[in-house]
Amino acid sequence: MRSGRLAPLVVLGGLLAAGLLYEASEPEEPVDLAPALQAGVALPTARAEPTLSSTWYCAGGTAAEGGLGDHVVVIANPTDRPRTAVLTVLTGPITEAAAPVEDAAPVEGAGTTTTTAPPTTTTTAPPTSTTEAPPPTQKAVDLPAQSRVEVRLADLVQAPLAGAVVEVDGGDVSVEHHITGDLGRATAPCSTTASSSWSFPWGVTTRGNRELLVFMNPFPDDATVDITFATDEGVRQPARFEGFIVPGRSVVGAWVDQDARRAQVSADIQVRHGRLVIDRIQTFDGTDGRTGMTLGLGVPTPAETWVFPAGQTGDGLLEQVVVFNPTEEVAEVEVDARLDDPGEAGPPEPFELTIPPGRYSTVDVHAEDRVPPGVGHALIVRSLNGVPVAAERVNAANEPAANKGITSTTGSPFGGRTWYFPSGGPSTADGRDEVLVLLNLSNDEEVSYDVAGFSGGQTIAIEGLQDQTLAPGGRAVIRLGDHIDRADLPVVVTASGAVVVERGLYRIGGLGISQSIGIPSATGLVVPEALNL
Repeated sequence: MRSGRLAPLVVLGGLLAAGLLYEASEPEEPVDLAPALQAGVALPTARAEPTLSSTWYCAGGTAAEGGLGDHVVVIANPTDRPRTAVLTVLTGPITEAAAPVEDAAPVEGAGTTTTTAPPTTTTTAPPTSTTEAPPPTQKAVDLPAQSRVEVRLADLVQAPLAGAVVEVDGGDVSVEHHITGDLGRATAPCSTTASSSWSFPWGVTTRGNRELLVFMNPFPDDATVDITFATDEGVRQPARFEGFIVPGRSVVGAWVDQDARRAQVSADIQVRHGRLVIDRIQTFDGTDGRTGMTLGLGVPTPAETWVFPAGQTGDGLLEQVVVFNPTEEVAEVEVDARLDDPGEAGPPEPFELTIPPGRYSTVDVHAEDRVPPGVGHALIVRSLNGVPVAAERVNAANEPAANKGITSTTGSPFGGRTWYFPSGGPSTADGRDEVLVLLNLSNDEEVSYDVAGFSGGQTIAIEGLQDQTLAPGGRAVIRLGDHIDRADLPVVVTASGAVVVERGLYRIGGLGISQSIGIPSATGLVVPEALNL
């Protein structure tokens, strides 16, 4: 492995109320485009004590009979003090385009691909606006010490779409949400920021596959949005998404496949007026061999380094990384696979990408036999010339793989010492499994770590997962079901040094995979140096 260092985060005074603002290390020969990485913005982050309050935004999900994904908010309080939260439910419609577009042929080929075609503009539909949003619904929620609470939004409202703003009277609380429907369950962290820009590197809109963007506007004034899509044919700018209006205090959904049917669609979203929280729900009905549902936030700010601890190849498994360049400069990028066992051949060569402005590049991790089948690995995406990018990993599993489904997650631009996972819990009775994967970001120092759960006012020290060690640059893959069987089990991972922790939730013998980076505490975050991780 390359020698590695961790760049400390520099705290800028006077910004505690808005989150802790940190500067990333400068790469060699930098292009001065990388924004400062802000805890709670670049990645959802649990604000540490002392703080008067913390706010979470859970945008995507339905709250109606037969909806696409029944929306449930999960709030975990690991502290020894009871908390109170105010949950505000915002509702709204799923808008429709003037007319659906025709299917395009899927993109052929494996390995790395980059969009290069010139931009195009679609003008078949007028800009979309929506009617005034219905008034929000509020509910006070008690959060007992060392416990979690789940709130099903359909028990509070009935609406095509429902999102929630969760305001907690203190810190160290973390919030996730999950959606459940005919295509399985998907779980993801809620956001701790509303932003004026969002990127979604990955999306699939060919026949049988649908992509729904869910826009949450938690503020009183309307927000106006412009969206462009990068496909294999270049950049598309549908008129429907020029001046798209999201009313204040509402959520609005839009099907991307009604404007662009392609095997790969990256979305770049700019908010002209206001700030939004945006989730994406992606569905696969089996038409192309993939079945399942994903849920996840976009990327509010690009970064020079993205870390994905969990990676695996093998029969029935597909693993891809999609890197999107939202800037106006060309990005030179490496996707590096760090193998648990490099074998006699040694570490594989990184995938090298040149990504034009506003375009994407896709890496098939299985291609070229760089990653041997069945060998576990971490993936590190890094910009080599200082141009920040957004990166997303996609995993699909079919026969003969043990678990079935599809999932996607953006990586982590931070390392941290404390990571929260509000949802989950391995349960034989419920047919659910859970796997944690830790990656030590230091190539020089060993770290120790503990994994603990909490429930019913008590901390649960999980047997065999206390005072464990992780070698420099090493990974630990932990199947929680080998250590505990408990459905109600939010988890906290604490380490002596900077790690990144990812969680996978699986339906045993059924359909459902959901992988996501954990929620770090704002205390002790570091930014890995872009060239020396």
